[in-house]
Amino acid sequence: MSPAEILPKPTVTPNQTLVLENGTFTLTCNSSPSADTVLWLRDGASLVPSERLGLSHDNRTLKVLGVTRGDAGAYQCEVGNPVSTNRNGPDSAQIDPPGPINLTFGSLLNLTCVADSIPAPSYRWVLNGTDTKETGSRLTFNLTTWAQQGTYECRAHNPVTGRTAWASVAMRVTGTDAPRPALSAGAIAGIVIGSLAGAALVGVTVYFLYSRCQNETPKENEAPVLVYENLPPTSWAGPVTLQPRQPDVYEELKK
Repeated sequence: MSPAEILPKPTVTPNQTLVLENGTFTLTCNSSPSADTVLWLRDGASLVPSERLGLSHDNRTLKVLGVTRGDAGAYQCEVGNPVSTNRNGPDSAQIDPPGPINLTFGSLLNLTCVADSIPAPSYRWVLNGTDTKETGSRLTFNLTTWAQQGTYECRAHNPVTGRTAWASVAMRVTGTDAPRPALSAGAIAGIVIGSLAGAALVGVTVYFLYSRCQNETPKENEAPVLVYENLPPTSWAGPVTLQPRQPDVYEELKK
């Protein structure tokens, strides 16, 4: 006896069916022959055989008779063996086109998320770890800001199984004609304060230099201080004359 294998994800056919009330529909669970058990679920709840709900001997075929509105919903099959259990739902997702993606500003970004799931999954798009609030399998917009650059992630969620599959793609902006990011209010305030502080420093420096020059420059309107000295007598008799002279070094030192 060969060892049990890890079961792949089963599929249900047909994947969609439209039935009138009081009609009949049949579903088939397609899985590996090594599956020992097959369980049917509707909207996540297990189904029990009844007069209107019949199962084949291996449980791989489900037939519903006398359909009512209460029979509407998402049907799944779950298979199992001693080593694994699996049910149809999104195990993986992929984004088309694959990355990395290089675009210029003004270009159209068009991403499509594909996930194999029954029932159809809900989609959510995330950019750089932040929810974009965008839903649907397609994401389309024009690149206009630097904030749109980064890693885009698609998350596909099956509401019945509770499983979520995801895929990501990197997108970056290229080109030199891209608009530069605007300065924040804090950066603008810092520049203004720095400019004012620089202007004040220049003003203080100029004033200091001006004051120093004023202190060192002789006043033009002041008359020079005259110092008088006695001249030695000459050979001829006459009155003593006092003449002004400039102070010499000795007199400067006496001061």
